[in-house]
Amino acid sequence: MSVGRVFQRAMSAISLNPIVVLGLALLIGAIPGLMMTYLMLGAVQTDPQNASPSSLMGAALLSVVFGLIVSALVQGALTRATVAANEGRKATFGESLSAATRVLLPLIGLTILFALGIGIGFMLLIIPGFILLLMWAVAVPALVIERDGVASAFRRSAELTKGARWKILGLFLLLAAIYWLLSTLVGLVGLGMYNAQNVGSDLPIANLVGSVIVGTIFNMLWGTIQPSLYVELRQWKEGHDVDNLERVFA
Repeated sequence: MSVGRVFQRAMSAISLNPIVVLGLALLIGAIPGLMMTYLMLGAVQTDPQNASPSSLMGAALLSVVFGLIVSALVQGALTRATVAANEGRKATFGESLSAATRVLLPLIGLTILFALGIGIGFMLLIIPGFILLLMWAVAVPALVIERDGVASAFRRSAELTKGARWKILGLFLLLAAIYWLLSTLVGLVGLGMYNAQNVGSDLPIANLVGSVIVGTIFNMLWGTIQPSLYVELRQWKEGHDVDNLERVFA
């Protein structure tokens, strides 16, 4: 199993079909997420003194649920686009989105269980959270491609990642470093532009644009690297008889 090949597959998917991959990451991932954040902040800032704890918790819960749905949808769609690119074909925007919507409810359920399991694991001395994160690293593409249900997707991911989890940890740390660098860079640019903004503005334009840029890039990277990792693990574990993964979408 090669981390380098995982990145190569992901970059090939982006370069082969940049409009669709970028469009999915932007239109299905970054922009809806930013809109929900903006709406939640606006609702709280409208009358912050009279906002009850229950309303704040409700708004936060709604934001989290919406974020999980958006995450599931964009990951499922980018899995379709990446698998197609892995076999030298450009999937259309509609095809990719359709592949995600066909398994949307199981995807949402998997994403919620994934978040809950890892969250509880991190509360239990952190290490169990990392173990589950590495075990379930390719649960989403396993569900989208193999369509055997949520429980089977978790089991399949644990099976495929066994023996490669240290390398997967290195891959995730690299992605975390990329995200941190992007966020820091955009934050510094936004800070430099702050004086040019209207001081009374709740959300300066630079912050909005920066959030969209970071969200789009990270959605694009994560959404292509995760299925690329799945393909790499399958070929490592099962040989080259899995080249034609696209047949499952027929």
